[in-house]
Amino acid sequence: MLAQQLFNGLLLGATFCLVALGFNLVVGAMDRLNFALGETAMLSAVLGALIMTETPAPFLVSFAAATLIGGGVAVAVYYLSFRFVSADFPTASILSSLGCGLVLTAAVTKAFGSHQRTVPDVLSGVRLDLGAFTVSGAQLVILLLATLLTVGLYVFLERTPWGTAIRAVSDDATAAGLLGVPVQRVILLTFALSGVLAGAAGLLTGLAYHSVSPFDGFTTTLTALMIIVVGGLGSVSGGVLAALLIGLIQTLTVAYLSATLRDLIVFVLVGIVLLVRPQGLFGRNAGVLERV
Repeated sequence: MLAQQLFNGLLLGATFCLVALGFNLVVGAMDRLNFALGETAMLSAVLGALIMTETPAPFLVSFAAATLIGGGVAVAVYYLSFRFVSADFPTASILSSLGCGLVLTAAVTKAFGSHQRTVPDVLSGVRLDLGAFTVSGAQLVILLLATLLTVGLYVFLERTPWGTAIRAVSDDATAAGLLGVPVQRVILLTFALSGVLAGAAGLLTGLAYHSVSPFDGFTTTLTALMIIVVGGLGSVSGGVLAALLIGLIQTLTVAYLSATLRDLIVFVLVGIVLLVRPQGLFGRNAGVLERV
């Protein structure tokens, strides 16, 4: 029983880490939060679920569509809320992205209704019995895709010229620009990648719970914020580890204590981290007060 719950927690954390990584990419590039990223994940999940239920397309087609939709929405939010906002008013873009998120929720509710939408199961005939715990076909798909995206992002950031450019802009955008890095294009790419990760996270989370709701965006955003606070703003490895930790905490709390305590315990953990180590477990010391 414990082994099964631990696996479920790691699986939940694997979906959490995708949208948290998307947040961290934007924070690293601009030192600002895109509060529309949760709604981006929600919109991608709703449209992905529609493709799964209304067309004969296989799951991978729906998944690819969700990631592309997420990337496109994130790029639109960049132009609407970040690209033309003066750096002298950093909170303006944050509030604008929050407004974009509210508009996305209202648009989805108006177009598709406010009810939950079912996400069909995949590989329903597959079930792996590993002794201490079992893995369903859907869980296998979630774990595989989340792992591939996380590893792929790491390889992209560490082994490609554009990944190097993203890391350079994250460290010092001004110096990177003086060295010939196209800063604005790199930031645009960063937003697109964050949207792709958010779209993937939205549909995979919907697959895990077998449903999506137009009101999932705020919950996704809140969870991602808690993850990046614990792991450290701008830290990719910290975001992954914090996502797995929070996924485990939430799953074990629901299984052995109470579902009503799930978020409370995570909030207490976030508060302790802010008091003891404000930059997060793996965050940078520079600019801690401004980032917090």
